[in-house]
Amino acid sequence: MFQAVALSLVLSPGIGDPVGPKTYPPVYIPVEAPFGYLYQPTYNVHTAVRLPTTQYAPKAGDVLLLSDTNPFWTALYRLAFTGRPGHCGIVVTMPDGRLGVLEAGFNDSIWTRITPLDYRLAQFSGYIWVRQRRLPLTAEQDARLTAFALAAEGKRYAVTTFVVQITPLSPRGPLRTAFASGPHGPGRRLFCTEAVLESAAYAGLIDPSTTRPTATYPQDLFYDRSRNPYIDRHPPLLGGWAPPGQWTPVVGWSIKGKEVPKPPSVWPAGPADVVYPVYGSRNQPPAPVVVGSVPGELREVALVEQRPQRLGFFDRPPLLDRRR
Repeated sequence: MFQAVALSLVLSPGIGDPVGPKTYPPVYIPVEAPFGYLYQPTYNVHTAVRLPTTQYAPKAGDVLLLSDTNPFWTALYRLAFTGRPGHCGIVVTMPDGRLGVLEAGFNDSIWTRITPLDYRLAQFSGYIWVRQRRLPLTAEQDARLTAFALAAEGKRYAVTTFVVQITPLSPRGPLRTAFASGPHGPGRRLFCTEAVLESAAYAGLIDPSTTRPTATYPQDLFYDRSRNPYIDRHPPLLGGWAPPGQWTPVVGWSIKGKEVPKPPSVWPAGPADVVYPVYGSRNQPPAPVVVGSVPGELREVALVEQRPQRLGFFDRPPLLDRRR
């Protein structure tokens, strides 16, 4: 029993303070494009400036695929026979009408959070891809998605389900995935892909009869292909969502979020709001609040493209180039 608990703590997302300043840093949010821009969509996890861009106009139901791989997480992904991207979230309408992101394991913590979308995009330290919902949600679908998110917000991460993924008891296997459980509905602890698929199923956006939330990984949602035969035959987002487009706060940048200037550094583009986390109730996450604005340097932004990380064997499904 002790060994299982210790393993869960070691292999779970970060167990530090979920409301600490490292989790909610101050950010710049561009005034003219608060949700940033998307490069041309492609099933390719290589980061690059793929022009032309479109200004991101988010909708509830959009899926975010996030990647901030470090050696520790890379090793765990390999044990589970998967790779980048390693995290995901879904855009939901918050009770105040703004758009937010539902994530299980927010910022490597053991918490499920709803974070304002513009803040989360600007705050994330790695790369982000967006799979846009092709059709807007109906009023009923939108309401059900919000209801699911509110029921999940504040719950702990599903550590046990996460740990099982790298054991022989994993529901992900050549034969057993077909017999794994489908969506269970709101009220349970979740890991990141579960949160996306359970909420989408509850809102009526995907087929619950073929969806396997506990056996699906973020990489499956990125490529619409999978090493798992069952998931490969039943990709949950195929058809209803556009291919992934890499997100950027400024046209011409393809850099990790941690390299994007944060206050009080100079913002090198156009006007931007300065957003700081404002703390309220004890042990509750802060609310990102606009505390000022900066004009920026108002100059042409030079192309900034970091050298992409080398893709490993598990970062690319073997069936990717094969037609369905």
